[in-house]
Amino acid sequence: MSDTNLKICLFEQLAQIGKSLGHANRLLILDILAQSPSQVDTISSKLQLSVANVSKHLQQLKQAGLVINQVQGAQRIYQLSDTAIIPLIQAMRQIAENQMTEVANILNQELGPRAPLMPFNPKELKRALKTDQVQLLDVRPQDEYLAGHVEGAINIPIHQLAEKTPELNPQKPIIVYCRGPYCLWSYEAVEHLNKHKLQASRMAEGYPEWLQFDKE
Repeated sequence: MSDTNLKICLFEQLAQIGKSLGHANRLLILDILAQSPSQVDTISSKLQLSVANVSKHLQQLKQAGLVINQVQGAQRIYQLSDTAIIPLIQAMRQIAENQMTEVANILNQELGPRAPLMPFNPKELKRALKTDQVQLLDVRPQDEYLAGHVEGAINIPIHQLAEKTPELNPQKPIIVYCRGPYCLWSYEAVEHLNKHKLQASRMAEGYPEWLQFDKE
């Protein structure tokens, strides 16, 4: 096989991955699976998509090698096939933010003026957590928190935050994170906490991105 034909053959396979990423619902599903392995019903509920719709997209992601599944009793559990998918999505997001005016405008107009970013970089946040200088709040659903979370974080799902706000220490700054940069829960949480006179800010990234930082 010539060099050109080999490249064509290989890039055709790569194109299958690109094709599988070419639908917003499939990217949303990968976003959910980056938090924790899930069954179809759970993904359907979280994304408010029909089970049939989710199942169809999962099959396309599976054919492209992006997800795998295993059977546990009567349940079929799906998960990312490789953690390298997380930085792949990050790279797509970064390119879109840098090169697509519409994406940049949405972020600047809709999210930019909202919740402030934390006054730490990841290394500084780690040190602050170790010395108990801050409270780290994970506002994702409990199943996602239990599947994995930033060490030292406490879990108050966003729908429980109003009820449990009095449990937070008003003397200590609060850092909030959720699924990732486009997850509005962290914005909503910071806005709520600040209205209640608590010093709160948010992580720019989410738990999956933190995993990538933690490997460095």
